[in-house]
Amino acid sequence: MNKKFIALLSVLLMFMTSVYGADSKVKFDNKTYNLSNPETKSDKYVYLLKNENIGNWTSKVYKEYMKDVQNPTEAAAEEAYRIQKENPKAVVLVYPKVATLGYITFPENKQYYEYNCIVFKPDKTGINRIGYTRRFYSSSNGGENGARTAAILFAEKYNKKYMEMINRLSIK
Repeated sequence: MNKKFIALLSVLLMFMTSVYGADSKVKFDNKTYNLSNPETKSDKYVYLLKNENIGNWTSKVYKEYMKDVQNPTEAAAEEAYRIQKENPKAVVLVYPKVATLGYITFPENKQYYEYNCIVFKPDKTGINRIGYTRRFYSSSNGGENGARTAAILFAEKYNKKYMEMINRLSIK
């Protein structure tokens, strides 16, 4: 190939990365998550497993850039407050020294229970909110109590592991 073509291709690839601003794939917990909205320039990116979509998924990884938010500890505390206010029965664990949350929540119809882990990291002029969520559907866990139990057991067993993993995760 000629050098001009390679140079042009390199420039185009850099341009596409800057326009869309996000990795197209993320490796997390030995699984590959694909960007669900690759054509969108956004401050929020959601990564899903193959054959899953935004309306039907079992786990996801996400990143949201929060402009003009400066303090990760305060951002974590505000998020914990918001979660508890929206869902008073949610179990929320806040780790202020590392600006990380671990929590279990569910919708009013209890169709599923969700384990969530979020870390808040400073970046440029704001904070990156990076998270992992895993759903435990009532329909595949023997009903509402089975889904609740599965989410609680998962959190008890893996909360520390996922908090450490999400804290190390880097999404561009």
